[in-house]
Amino acid sequence: MRNSGSSSEESALLKRYLREISRFPLLTPEEEREIGRRIQAGDKEALQRLVESNLRFVVSFSKKYRGWGLSFQDLINEGNIGLMEAAKRFDPNKGVKFITYAVWWIRQAIIHALSEQGGPFRIPQKQANLLYNIHKTIAAMTPVLERAPTVGEVAEELDVPRENVEVLMQAESEDLPLESLADEDSDFQLLDKIEQFTMPPVDQNLMEESFKKLLAGMLKDLDQKEQQVLVLRFGLDGKEPHTLKEVGDKLGLSRERIRQIETQALKKLKHSKKSKQLMGYLN
Repeated sequence: MRNSGSSSEESALLKRYLREISRFPLLTPEEEREIGRRIQAGDKEALQRLVESNLRFVVSFSKKYRGWGLSFQDLINEGNIGLMEAAKRFDPNKGVKFITYAVWWIRQAIIHALSEQGGPFRIPQKQANLLYNIHKTIAAMTPVLERAPTVGEVAEELDVPRENVEVLMQAESEDLPLESLADEDSDFQLLDKIEQFTMPPVDQNLMEESFKKLLAGMLKDLDQKEQQVLVLRFGLDGKEPHTLKEVGDKLGLSRERIRQIETQALKKLKHSKKSKQLMGYLN
């Protein structure tokens, strides 16, 4: 267990860092494109400026992974490594905002560090699996219903108590505050500014390509029937995800049997060495 002196020192260092990065000005879209072109020409000062202007975002993004086994400061450090890599690779001619591109690299750096160094996840694995299925069920039902399914409909499809779905979705939507790091009014004001950072959408092409590559490697540990079920259930073949009934109709099996195969397959994936990386995509 950490002693209070160590904890207080870490808190002080973090607050000092937050104050320092708050002084770096944000870039306009025009400045961002111009700096991106300078980076492509080998301008190291432009690279530093692009990184510095987005350090606050890394702090905001890293909060999502607190409690997963690394300290908040370590998460920020790893996220900054991803930010630097994104800045080196950024192409301003693609028409994509830098942070929309960079968030994928930041996430990858953090997930990699967690899988290599981190301890066990705070969320119990059983609940993590249920949360995974909730998201996939919503994705599968939405195009069929031509609207987002209700909590009750999701619970019925998954055959779990409604309150279980409600609790997990509520917990996921709640973000851990940074206020505990502050003890002065000025600190609250600084942290409030960082909290106001808007989370951009992840570059879906990069995310999907990496996710499918990771999952393809993990699926090799499953037998053919288990692979078929997961591919159909979660749309891993590039098509729309299927409901339990639709998968059962395709494979000539009952809805309940498909559920059993899916549960068994996901249990196997849970014990894979890459399971932490997989959970990172789903969080």
